[in-house]
Amino acid sequence: MEPIKKLFQAKVFYEYGQKKVELDAIQDEFLKAISDEIRPHVRVKDRLGEILIVEVASNTVGHRVKMISSSILKKLNINSPVKLKKIKIKIALKNPNPKRKVNKTSISSVNQMKNLSKRISDSPLKTYLKKIFQNK
Repeated sequence: MEPIKKLFQAKVFYEYGQKKVELDAIQDEFLKAISDEIRPHVRVKDRLGEILIVEVASNTVGHRVKMISSSILKKLNINSPVKLKKIKIKIALKNPNPKRKVNKTSISSVNQMKNLSKRISDSPLKTYLKKIFQNK
């Protein structure tokens, strides 16, 4: 039973390895075909038939790749045994870290509340405001 499992795993991993080698070769050729400015922001994700799927960091980089896609495809088809006809762009969105909400009151609003507590006549609001400012 164990040799059959090993044979099955080896065959499956061999296919994945072949796909990875193919995508790495296309990635190298693709990086040679584009400018240095957008090179760090682009990655070849997959190849489906004659369509090359490219992952980009932002929509501006994706637009630039799409504008020069015809020249990229010509350069890729010269050296590659697989002929590609189209580049499909996928934008990889990064989830930014949420900014912490600061629950601080501004000094000007505190000063205005203090002045208000001094100006108003005796009331529950005045006693409440005085209690707040005495604790601080």
